[in-house]
Amino acid sequence: MTVGTIREARRRLEALQAQVEQQRDASLRAVGETGAPSLYDVQWPVAIVPRHQARVRPLALRRKRALLARVRALVATVRRTSAADDDRTLDPPAELDVTATRAVAATCSACRGSCCGNGGDHAFLRTRTLREFMAAHPTLDDDAIVDAYAAWLPERTLQPGCVYQAAQGCTLPRAMRSSICNAYLCGGLRRALLVANHDTRGVFVAHRDGDRVRGGRLRALPVLHLD
Repeated sequence: MTVGTIREARRRLEALQAQVEQQRDASLRAVGETGAPSLYDVQWPVAIVPRHQARVRPLALRRKRALLARVRALVATVRRTSAADDDRTLDPPAELDVTATRAVAATCSACRGSCCGNGGDHAFLRTRTLREFMAAHPTLDDDAIVDAYAAWLPERTLQPGCVYQAAQGCTLPRAMRSSICNAYLCGGLRRALLVANHDTRGVFVAHRDGDRVRGGRLRALPVLHLD
């Protein structure tokens, strides 16, 4: 990719950002909100994200078997290797504050987990993921570890999508997920989090389709039970 191509991509993104900010401002005025644009940026940051176009379907037996076979193979690899042999993966993410966590939930639920959809039948699981889980549960034998991952498989998942990707989000606890699942933030979400602070009330989410955006909706920050 050339410097000129990068600059053009940035220019298009900035144009989309400005367009969506105008849509947000219009939506806020429509519901009686008034204030300077700079205040809007903090209270309702803009997130331009994809939208995962998938349907909720029963989890096929072949997909369940593929996931559990992968878990068993990873466990066997962990048993005969050391951490130095693990594939390179992302480090665990820094803890997000409460506002950022709520902004992530508001944005990702509107996106329906487009990035998660790449998890397919493997759920991004790697040896490091299983090594950390096994270290936290040293008394579990191989069958019990496989059963632990089987227990969180939903009956219905997004298809195409990750086997753990249910209608309401990921069913697998964060401590059992691959580090990339916990660490990855798309560009649109990162941009929104740059300006979010304790005054943030919600996120204005629009869906990107090439060089165009579709929709656009004010999404209030959800109440999360973090204890």
